[in-house]
Amino acid sequence: MRLFVGLLSLLPLAPAHLGSGDSVQPRNTESVITSVAPAVPDGVKIEIVGGDTFVRLTAVGVRAEVRGYDDEPYLRISAEGLVEVNESSVTAVLNGDRYGNVDTSQMKPNAVPKWRTIATNGIAMWHDHRSHWMSPKLPAAIDDKGTVLNWNIPMIIAGQRTLVSGTLFLRDKASMAWWLAGLPAVVIAVLLSLFRRRAFFAIVLAASLLGVVAGFMEYNGLPDDARITPVMLMFSAGSAVIAIASMARLIRPGAMHIAVSLNAGAGAALVVCGFLTANQVRASYIPGIDQMWIARIAIPIMMGIGFVSVIDGVTRIVRSAP
Repeated sequence: MRLFVGLLSLLPLAPAHLGSGDSVQPRNTESVITSVAPAVPDGVKIEIVGGDTFVRLTAVGVRAEVRGYDDEPYLRISAEGLVEVNESSVTAVLNGDRYGNVDTSQMKPNAVPKWRTIATNGIAMWHDHRSHWMSPKLPAAIDDKGTVLNWNIPMIIAGQRTLVSGTLFLRDKASMAWWLAGLPAVVIAVLLSLFRRRAFFAIVLAASLLGVVAGFMEYNGLPDDARITPVMLMFSAGSAVIAIASMARLIRPGAMHIAVSLNAGAGAALVVCGFLTANQVRASYIPGIDQMWIARIAIPIMMGIGFVSVIDGVTRIVRSAP
């Protein structure tokens, strides 16, 4: 129980991203860079991170600057890799919220830049309102490709004005049929709970380890500064620890009651994990994982086996009560 509560307490933890109240989440919109003109020199890389959440600029040995929404200096990277943000820029303030819901009344246009160092590795990653839809409601596509809007972000690379252009797309949700992946697991778990107790405990552990693998892939697949609280990894790892403890108790004479309780606890962690990550099953973009089918299969399986484990544990504990 203490482990379970501890996992819940870690949910608010997430890194503070540069100038943004936004974070990488499962989404149904995606920004794609379509052109960079003129071509940038070697050592410069521009990419989208998190579907449409961040723009990431890497400049190694090259001076680079990002212009703000009013074409004011917003970010700059020196040839030595020093990354600075202009705190006097209205862009820096507006980026404090995904939808720009911040007070800018105290900001002065064309204010003298006030630079603050944020990194020394030549990498800047920021949220940019130009490259995503500025409403919590899903946008409507304007063509068969799913185009929502075309966007441009002006930069100055190696002293040359550069325009990064891209398109925001609305992607189709994944099929509801992914949820059916949990049904075979539920059937197998029910049969094992009735006839093969040790195998049943083992399948709960296996479901936990499946979540650990998927959760690690999601967490490891994002750049350091884009990582958020690894919910799936945390809860599935916690479930695995409890499941191992339950199996250790199972082999001890007279410890069946404790083993069943622990196994139910492992199942409860799986259910909570599935509930907190359920939106990944149908989202067109899942953070950090290219093989999205793994998460779409893992979550229904974890939830299904978790429910069976909880019901099994509660039923057996109630029946054995005096």
